[in-house]
Amino acid sequence: SMLDNIMIGQVSTAQMSGVSIANQFIFVFNITIFGAISGAGIFGAQYYGKGDHEGQKYTFRFRLILSLILIGIFAVVFNLFGKDLISLFLSGDDSPEMISETLKYGNQYLRIMIIGLIPFGIGQAYASVVRECGESKIPMYGSVAAIGVNLLLDYGLIFGKLGMPKMGVAGAAVATVIAKTIEALVVIVWAH
Repeated sequence: SMLDNIMIGQVSTAQMSGVSIANQFIFVFNITIFGAISGAGIFGAQYYGKGDHEGQKYTFRFRLILSLILIGIFAVVFNLFGKDLISLFLSGDDSPEMISETLKYGNQYLRIMIIGLIPFGIGQAYASVVRECGESKIPMYGSVAAIGVNLLLDYGLIFGKLGMPKMGVAGAAVATVIAKTIEALVVIVWAH
C-alpha cells in the first residue's frame, strides 16, 4: 500500500488520494483476516505442540473456510458499495473536478484490488500454519519477494518503464495483485 501511494503520488494528487482511500478499505480487510486467522491459530499451535496433526488439519480448514467467507463478504461490499465508501472520505470543500477524479481513481484501484483479496486471504491462512509449526522464515521470504516484485512492477506499470505499458492507478493495482499472488504461492508451494 505504501509503495503504491508513494509512486502514484508522483503522477497526480487525485490519483494518490484515490489510491490512499481505497487502501484504507484494503487495510480493514487485511486486519480482519489477520484477526480471524490468529484466533484459530491458538488452537493450531496447541495441536501442533501435542502432536495432534488431525486437530491441526481441522484448524487449518477452519482458517481457510473463514478466509474464503471473509473474501466473499468484502468482495461483495467493495464491488457494490466501493464508490459510496470512497465518497465518505471526500470533502465538499474540494473542487468538483478533484472530487470526481479522486472517486474515479479510487474506484478503479479498488475494483482491481478485489482480485488481490483472494491470494492475500488464502496466503495468510497458509502462512499462519507454517509459522505455528516453527517455520517463520518461509512467510518472510514470501513477503520479501512480494515487496521486490511490487516495486519493480509498480515502476514499470505506473510509469510505462521497462517495456511495460503506462497504466497509472490500474498498473499499481495490477502490480500489487501480482505481488500478493507471488507471496501466497511461495508459502503454499513450500507448505505442500
